[in-house]
Amino acid sequence: KLWNNWREGLSEDSDESWRSEATRPIVRNRAVSIAAHVTGQAIVPVVVAQNDNQEEDKDAAIVMGESMEWANEQAEYEKTFLFAVVAALVNPASIIHTEFAEIMRTIKEIQDSGKWTKKEVLDELLSGFKDTIVPIEELFIANIYEQDIQKQPYLLWKKIISYDIAKQKYADNTNFKYIKPGIQVVFDTQTDTFYEQPDEELQGNLVEEAIYYDRLQDLQLTLVGGVLMDDPEQPLKRKDKLYPFAKGGYELINEGNFFYYFPLVRKMKDDAEIINKLYRMVVDQAVLQTEPPVAIFGEEIINASIIAPRTITQFAGETKLEKIDTGGNLSAGLSVLDRIEASVSESSSDVLQSGQSIKGSQTAFEISRLEQNAKIMLGLFGKMIGFLVRDLGKLRIGDILQFMTVGEIDEIVGDNASLKYKSFLIPNKMEDGQNKSHRIVFNDMSEVLSQDENERARQVMAMEGGMKSEMLGQSTPEQMDEFVNKGFNSKQKLYIVNPSVFRELKYKIFISPDMVTPPSDNFKKALNLELYDRAIANPFANQEALYRDLLLGSYDKSKGDVDKYVSQPQAPMQEAGGQPSVLNKLFGQGSGGERNRAVGQLQANA
Repeated sequence: KLWNNWREGLSEDSDESWRSEATRPIVRNRAVSIAAHVTGQAIVPVVVAQNDNQEEDKDAAIVMGESMEWANEQAEYEKTFLFAVVAALVNPASIIHTEFAEIMRTIKEIQDSGKWTKKEVLDELLSGFKDTIVPIEELFIANIYEQDIQKQPYLLWKKIISYDIAKQKYADNTNFKYIKPGIQVVFDTQTDTFYEQPDEELQGNLVEEAIYYDRLQDLQLTLVGGVLMDDPEQPLKRKDKLYPFAKGGYELINEGNFFYYFPLVRKMKDDAEIINKLYRMVVDQAVLQTEPPVAIFGEEIINASIIAPRTITQFAGETKLEKIDTGGNLSAGLSVLDRIEASVSESSSDVLQSGQSIKGSQTAFEISRLEQNAKIMLGLFGKMIGFLVRDLGKLRIGDILQFMTVGEIDEIVGDNASLKYKSFLIPNKMEDGQNKSHRIVFNDMSEVLSQDENERARQVMAMEGGMKSEMLGQSTPEQMDEFVNKGFNSKQKLYIVNPSVFRELKYKIFISPDMVTPPSDNFKKALNLELYDRAIANPFANQEALYRDLLLGSYDKSKGDVDKYVSQPQAPMQEAGGQPSVLNKLFGQGSGGERNRAVGQLQANA
């Protein structure tokens, strides 16, 4: 009720209906403020890959990190992250369910003749990597004193879905014919019989979907409308045998052995109720002082119609009107209201400590101080969200290894089956000032590895699609060496990954404090521009790199390749002593007169 700014209706008593029932959205405002800070940048964990010898594999970690980026995009991770943070502020727990689903749907395909035929296709809306915020009233747990959801002996997720969705998900199951919308199948333990029972909550067109997870018995059973959809011994469908749930919250209730948390909204409840009560009293007192009640002395009957501007009323006898002093102290109410609001700030966030500042440009130091205040303000909640992201990241890695690295049978020739692996494209990745696309190809590499080195390099470069890719097919080994030595200018970076080796590695993820409250883009931009201003005049600095990375890189990177803003450098002229001058480094090759004219033109422009 506090989160939704709910309030009581006006009193039906005419003598009380004038009183204010207003509520201030102070709880919602503070919760939204904290959510805005935490979700200013979606937190993504760092991945570390290791082999059985505890040796780090940085290439595999890069591939897994970018695979997670691709999967997060499919699952709309940023939206899920926002909803999860809000749920943690409002509810006793924030629970995320994640899965990889492949659900088919029947469509009608129109032929050229105008007729149509039915066709089974993949429902992209319900398929792929999917994250769902689970309402806490839907998830039933085994032990309320076990904080780690993965250590729960069993879980039961009960939710209401439409019959059409259930049909789309389970129509191929032989038991689906027993499911009826609005009906629950109930088992009577006394007579060992099943019977059908109408359920008013199902409204005649809904069914209950219940999924039972049991870690100790390795079971995952689905019941729809009380009808079992799986084999009674169906194991957990995740290969890592983890529950597909990640959990977090706002603050711990005790020392950390209780399943649920203490939400921000509940923490502010008592102060918010006092604030709303005082606020209504102040409003009522202001109304009484603005339009005070009046006492009438005399025999005349006077109603409210005479109290209006320019109204003339003549009384027959001795009649007078006097204001009634209600004795209210408006200033005292406002003072107490300010003190209570200060208490609320201690429980949540202060406006002055929320990272906000005066308008205008600030230095990197000023911005860093504001962000440090915001980081301190978030405190424990930032760490709790970090734990939630870490647990979700573990589940995401398991889904990637289970579904993204598995080949599908393309064709069968004799006793051998040809596997077709998936490839993934991650666009808009900045590398050396260039906007490139990263492509991940899972392949057993048997054909590539059997080729000689030049042929292998030629094939990989052609797959990257560089500027000279059309020449690679006819290039000689000497030309290939020249391409390699000069650097291959490609708009795409290619990762070819052996899926079997990739799956055997061990992956760990961690969340650093800076990820929970990461430096903002404004802070990074201020630092880059300050460094650029100091380094641009230094003769030992790489001017092109400074221009690409610090100046152009500080602005919108989605506008495309920055090469069009960079001119090709020319060989610098040698001054006396054989050393290139600072002017040559800054303005390129040219005669002294040309340089002087260039410098003069720059000064005139300035």
